Amino acid sequence: MQVSIRSYIFLLLWFAFVALCTIAIPYFANDFRYMLIQGTHEVVGSLSDVLVSQYEHYFNWGGRSVAHTIAQLMLWWGKPIAAVSQAFCYVLLIAFIYFNAYGIAPTLRLRFMPIFIITVLLFTQMRGYGEVVFNVVSSANYLYTTTLVLMFILPYRISLERELTLSPFVLWPLIIVLGLVAGWTNENTAAAVAVGLGIYLLYNLKTKRLKVWQCLGYLAFLLGFALLILAPGNAARFVNMEEHGFNWFHHLSSTLKIFATTLCLSFILLGLSWLYLSKIQRYCLQVVKPGAYYGGLLFGGMGLLSLILMIFSPNFPIRSTVPFSILLITALIGWRDIILQRQESVFSPQLTKVTLYVASLYLLVFTVNTMYGAIILAQDYKGRTNEVLAQLEAKQKVITVTPLEITTSRYIFVADVRHNPDYWTNKIVTNFLQLESIARTCDYPKTSLNRDLILFSLPRQATDCVVPASTSPH
Repeated sequence: MQVSIRSYIFLLLWFAFVALCTIAIPYFANDFRYMLIQGTHEVVGSLSDVLVSQYEHYFNWGGRSVAHTIAQLMLWWGKPIAAVSQAFCYVLLIAFIYFNAYGIAPTLRLRFMPIFIITVLLFTQMRGYGEVVFNVVSSANYLYTTTLVLMFILPYRISLERELTLSPFVLWPLIIVLGLVAGWTNENTAAAVAVGLGIYLLYNLKTKRLKVWQCLGYLAFLLGFALLILAPGNAARFVNMEEHGFNWFHHLSSTLKIFATTLCLSFILLGLSWLYLSKIQRYCLQVVKPGAYYGGLLFGGMGLLSLILMIFSPNFPIRSTVPFSILLITALIGWRDIILQRQESVFSPQLTKVTLYVASLYLLVFTVNTMYGAIILAQDYKGRTNEVLAQLEAKQKVITVTPLEITTSRYIFVADVRHNPDYWTNKIVTNFLQLESIARTCDYPKTSLNRDLILFSLPRQATDCVVPASTSPH
């Protein structure tokens, strides 16, 4: 197979898009938390500071050492390096979705159409896209970690197709390191992968196909997962999040709503899953490529389980649904390949052409709008910075700022301070700047529309910003 130049031009455009937006969109909320050495007001300024911070973090805040080490490194190195790193990770994510879907070793021979479909599905179906892809701390928690998990799973996916020929002197250390790191990334994703791979290894044991490297990798993964969930800091973080007491019934109703909303917003992924599996089973196509079929079931099952597990988590942020989308996309690309082995296309030629035009138009319109919103936000934030600096130079400890005008959307993440100085983002910035308080002059009215349904990012009118009657900034 020839190297597809179109694929690399396309991926290069995505690399540029992610890098430019990451540079333009300012730091928000938890970015400021992780700029500091845990438990101090000292800014991270060296590798030793990161290590000290993560040691304190593990015992006093949480077990996500891998994700938060990445976050603190990116914040220490600064926006240009972080932007290049996040753009590279995004392209790497696309590639490893591709490799896992087809059950192949990493290769430069990437076909354009699957790459195009992967990018379309990521852009349209991944909730909180702007936060997860462009925000430094959120990307460390979900973009980087899910990519690491896919890298770890790939040898297992390949083993569904054929025996690995890699030397044990290379494979064993590699799978142990990848397993330890992947298991130490993210609670719900790691738990789902532990269950999925555990079932796969039990099947291999039953059929006498279990390999030493599979056991070593899985044990390393379980060790990483144990280090993650048994961190002493997890209990401290739970107490901090639930300082007013944990109400299980209120929590359950809230998480079930987020779970149901995620399924509704993932209608393209779920609809394609039903369509592909129906076609495969109707024509018994699973015998054509059984590795892709069962690999798809493995990825789809792990994705759904990762989402279900969040129902029982103390906190269910929108960004935590990202592994579900990524794992299900991986399954879909594999199932699509099975159908294409016996049919020229999944849909009729006319419907395929219309779908491609609509998808291309969607990508063009909303990537351009996202870059426009990011530029406006960057310019607006310069004014915010000047406001803050002027008040700091005047030795003020109580600071007031004007609001950022750009709207929060699926593709632009704005976690700004509020009029209420006790709002969580205000507290983080207050601690970072060592102030008595910080607040903005007014708040924009809340919208009942889900953030992921707000596709356009546009500047708001200053007259729309009002002072809430129930709060006072100082």
